[in-house]
Amino acid sequence: MDLEKVLQMANECVDNDIISTDGLTIGYKIDKETHKKLDEELFYNTNNNLTNFVHNEVIEINLAGITFVFEIE
Repeated sequence: MDLEKVLQMANECVDNDIISTDGLTIGYKIDKETHKKLDEELFYNTNNNLTNFVHNEVIEINLAGITFVFEIE
């Protein structure tokens, strides 16, 4: 799992008229290593590097009104 796959999933949901994205939350339980890599990728793509990376237990991303929640399994 990486940021590109999350973006692809969001696009698939938005482009599919059958899937209502109003209030849609998608949850994943992923292994610890993948979880940390995704968290780091998000951090370095969204921060200006003025702060240090601190790994989060739960990652929550909102894209196009869809909330993606990633937890460690």
